[in-house]
Amino acid sequence: MTNRANQILPHHRFAPSLAAPLACIQGTISRVFASPENHHGANHQQFIVTIDKVVKFDGGTQNLVGTEVFLAVRFGDSEGLAHEIPGLQAGQPIEAQGEYIAEASAYPTEDNDNPVLAVLHFTHHPVGYVLYQGQYYS
Repeated sequence: MTNRANQILPHHRFAPSLAAPLACIQGTISRVFASPENHHGANHQQFIVTIDKVVKFDGGTQNLVGTEVFLAVRFGDSEGLAHEIPGLQAGQPIEAQGEYIAEASAYPTEDNDNPVLAVLHFTHHPVGYVLYQGQYYS
């Protein structure tokens, strides 16, 4: 992976980690996809966020402000959220933390294609979270 951190970071010790930088971003939802995608046997709620502010970026050096990032938030099993985040809407503010996979290392999916956007991965416990409309999801 071209965006791997050049050091071992604490979140890399978890099995779902891709050893990517840890990013915490605040932004605005620009698009919400209508239905979840089942990817590798797990449901994922998918949406795109335009990054307004980077709260932290451990292991990364890129300036992410103003870029779009694809989020696929796992839900419905013991590894992700218990259920979907209700009421996601374009134009709404959101905060999320997870591993940042740059465009060059992201792979296309049904909804993240043409062009393939950077991905915020592992946005659930024990590494990431989503904060939406005052509700914390992990």
